[in-house]
Amino acid sequence: MNNIKVVPNSDVAKVTFHSVPDKPGIAAEIFGFLGELGFNVELVVSTPTEKGKGDISFVISRKELLSLLGVLNTLKNKVRTEEITHDENIALISITGHGFSEQPGIASRVFKALSKAGINLDTISTSLHAITCVIKENLLPEAQKALEEEFKTE
Repeated sequence: MNNIKVVPNSDVAKVTFHSVPDKPGIAAEIFGFLGELGFNVELVVSTPTEKGKGDISFVISRKELLSLLGVLNTLKNKVRTEEITHDENIALISITGHGFSEQPGIASRVFKALSKAGINLDTISTSLHAITCVIKENLLPEAQKALEEEFKTE
């Protein structure tokens, strides 16, 4: 596949709502509120954590984080989350390309290349045309190099 591109992004921060009620409408409430305030969310991951609870993590532009932190208490009470944390020391590394769904093993190649470079994955998101991983920001150059070498995109 010669249409693969490696896309690094270090201008991001991750926010996690811990132990939100695991019921219909919570994600709609969170992201509806954020959208109404003009925040653009780049990646969302939801994970069940315990009976009736879950974590919802999302990535936003780092330059929006300070503004977001100012409104999180309102949202915290609204959705009854126990805790909200954030991490500014993360980055996104993505590979994009058409036809991923017809190419078995793409995800495995990504994960193996990053593993060989000593990079632990915080979060993974996939779609038909992209695989995106949240990693520690200081490892972004190594991650980019590993994926460019694996997919020969340099």
